Amino acid sequence: MGEVDTRRQALNVFRMELLGATVVTVTSGSRTLKDAVNEAMREWVTCVDGHALCLGSQWARTRSPWMVGSSSA
Repeated sequence: MGEVDTRRQALNVFRMELLGATVVTVTSGSRTLKDAVNEAMREWVTCVDGHALCLGSQWARTRSPWMVGSSSA
């Protein structure tokens, strides 16, 4: 997470850490989600064999329920 986001989302960071997550704070650039994603991608491409990358943000203009909704079949 970006440094700005970790301060703004302090309660969520606390909860993630309670559940065992390690939250890495990014201090480069504007210190927000954009820079955190860039740093995560940089780390991933240097260590592809031993890492998996999971992005947890919605990057489309559509809403999540539409994206993950059940099919009509």
